[in-house]
Amino acid sequence: MTTTFALEHRAGDSTRPTIVLMSGMFAGAWTWDLTFEALTEDGWPVARIIEPIAKLPDLAGSVPKVRKALMDTCDKAGISDVILVGVSMGAAVVLDAALAEPERVHALVLTGTPGLTPDPDLGIAPDWRGGSLIFSEDFIDRMAKALIHEGMDNEVATQEGLERIKAVFTDRDGMVGISRGIRAIRRYNIRAALKHTHCPVLNIWGDSDRTTPVEPWIAVAEMYDNHRLVLIEQCGHVPMAEKSAEYIAIMRDFMAELDLAHAALA
Repeated sequence: MTTTFALEHRAGDSTRPTIVLMSGMFAGAWTWDLTFEALTEDGWPVARIIEPIAKLPDLAGSVPKVRKALMDTCDKAGISDVILVGVSMGAAVVLDAALAEPERVHALVLTGTPGLTPDPDLGIAPDWRGGSLIFSEDFIDRMAKALIHEGMDNEVATQEGLERIKAVFTDRDGMVGISRGIRAIRRYNIRAALKHTHCPVLNIWGDSDRTTPVEPWIAVAEMYDNHRLVLIEQCGHVPMAEKSAEYIAIMRDFMAELDLAHAALA
């Protein structure tokens, strides 16, 4: 049984917390390509998980199991203090990490966090046969396009992103992991996690995210003093890939604030 993820790690300035970029259910390290390079250029210690969560079906059925695997992966790499950044199911995972290890998690950046709305109505649905999810070719194509609202920075990047998402659905481990991951999100109490998480949280959302609509997260930012929300226009579920320049600029502003706070405490 796999108990940790593969990790790419650049040590940077070791006096700062390490920014750890967590994969989503369908999309792995490639979603973070430009963010990873930008933060590395800024001198931050940065790490990113390689696999999509669905590719590790032994873990995908439980948010706490994925969280433990994430933090164990950090332990193996010698990473202690962290700023955790997650997208989609990965955002729920890093939120759970802040809940489980608050002394270690300095801040969170969340995007497309599931759990505050019903399963998304994208006008598409998989088939259930014999208790298992069956993904038709049409479903996979439309699901991938629903995740990326208007494409990425260029046509080639968009097509490559779509193909990488589709590949998870056509792999046996990926299909099992998706089925288990969907159940895990349904079971996870995101409201309780929000209530008991006290570190600074930046929510970066695409205003056209159909998978996890932003409206309940606007309410979260109004309800909790440690939360703020920034919207990216004409953007869907994965702004770090769709609108990378805007996403990176927002991240850099937040990291500069955290850097000042960290320096004041040092």
